[in-house]
Amino acid sequence: MTSKQKIILISVLVVVAVLLVAVGGYFIAVYSSASGERTSNGFTYDVDGKTVTIISYTGSDTTVTVPAKLGGRRVAKIAKGAFSSSKATSLIFDEDIAQITLEEECFKGQTTLTYVQLPSSIKEIPDSCFEDCTALEHIVLPSGITSIGNYAFEGCTTLSYTGNDSNNKVVTLPSELTTLGKNAFKDCSKISSVVFGSKLTTVSESAFENCTVLSKVDFGSESAVTRIADKAFYKSRVNGFTLPSTLNTIGNYAFADDTSSSFTTLTIPSKVTQIGDYAFSGCTYLKTVTFAAESEIKKLGTAIFMNCTYLTSVSLPDTLTEIPSLAFNGCGRLVSFEIGANVETIGSGAFGGIANLSTSTISFKVAEENKNFVVVELDKYYEFNSDKTSTTEKSHYLLMSADKSKLLAYIGQFDSTDCINDKSGNTANSFNFLTSADITKTLKTIDGYAFSGLKADKLCIPVTVTQIGECFISGSNVKTLYFEGGDCTLAEKTFDGISGELRVLGFRQGTIKEFIDALNDEGKNNIKFEDGYTWPD
Repeated sequence: MTSKQKIILISVLVVVAVLLVAVGGYFIAVYSSASGERTSNGFTYDVDGKTVTIISYTGSDTTVTVPAKLGGRRVAKIAKGAFSSSKATSLIFDEDIAQITLEEECFKGQTTLTYVQLPSSIKEIPDSCFEDCTALEHIVLPSGITSIGNYAFEGCTTLSYTGNDSNNKVVTLPSELTTLGKNAFKDCSKISSVVFGSKLTTVSESAFENCTVLSKVDFGSESAVTRIADKAFYKSRVNGFTLPSTLNTIGNYAFADDTSSSFTTLTIPSKVTQIGDYAFSGCTYLKTVTFAAESEIKKLGTAIFMNCTYLTSVSLPDTLTEIPSLAFNGCGRLVSFEIGANVETIGSGAFGGIANLSTSTISFKVAEENKNFVVVELDKYYEFNSDKTSTTEKSHYLLMSADKSKLLAYIGQFDSTDCINDKSGNTANSFNFLTSADITKTLKTIDGYAFSGLKADKLCIPVTVTQIGECFISGSNVKTLYFEGGDCTLAEKTFDGISGELRVLGFRQGTIKEFIDALNDEGKNNIKFEDGYTWPD
């Protein structure tokens, strides 16, 4: 072959090679552009090498099986909204699926699914995966799942169980679960029973909030839970549970507003060192609270047992140094209580609203070793019996600082409509026990909520009092206040929580003009300051 022929041959081969590359690229481009539109058995899917992602299901089947393979490639992912347009009621994953990932919001808002069977290979349920699947009643959660994301099942209002026994509808969390996201089962209003696995350490924020029929929670004997976060069981109706011995933290509102009539007793484990604000407030049927003997807790959250209206017995640990504001506010049956030896601080309103205790036997004490507080017994009064002719002697008390300069709470059940001062029949209508008690030279401060709920119609404030806290007669029957000294510093919300008209006598209006103007600006013109009056007969 001549050199000229060789040159021609090489040129031809180069041209052919260029054409092959161009054609190959064209087919690769066509193949790639078509990969996101492949359809099989109602599934539309994307191809990525040897795996596929299901991006939608448009088939007509109501019972749908997610296959292990599509187009010969392994199904590896379900995309967000893949079933948003389907009418499927049951979704079953082929057990031959070796590994699969669900995207966030994968089934969010799907309203026809009633049953889902996840494959044993799945490890994670991502954020909002089944959020607002309002028809979902039953889902099989494999034991190998290690994480359930934030909002995963929030708003699944018909979800009731995860097992295979329709006669025993229990949500059993996977045994390998280590992470439970916030709001995971919030507003699941048909869940009645939850069983926890042994590897979960935190019940997250609002995890079971507003699960209004959730009555049974089983942490298990091998529970590793150390923290129950804010609102974890808020507004549920849990009644049958024992807090795990590993627990050390209970968050704000964790069990608040539990109105189950079966939630009557509570034991706080010894390792608990932190209990948040309002943690058990509004648990209306809770009667008895006990702290484990080895408890070392020193502080409780604000309003921890506020409005636990049936609470009658609380055994606080000796290590406690503070009883916080509003702690037992509104606990109208708390007739037996002892301030511990190491309590140094009692917050405003801690015992407010117990001015009308429901029983006549009252045992309210301060430990002898405590040098910070004292209980002062007031003059006895007499209550008419049902025959309206005979009377029963009654006792009532003031909880005060040890030097009797600060009044924290009235404790008793005086009712001006049904009581007299003595057996001779003199009425107790004016109810001026503060001026008759042995505190008239020492009392300087009346704390917030001190007379909340009081059933007296009149109250006289001694001349020594220079300061009054917020809401001090909230919810009471007091209609007339008389200030002996004619002057006093009032809190911004001193008169909050009153009903009807209140007469305030004895004040020199000029000294509190700005305060009166502020009340009028707030529309509280039902408070009448009447200058120059003396205490009426």
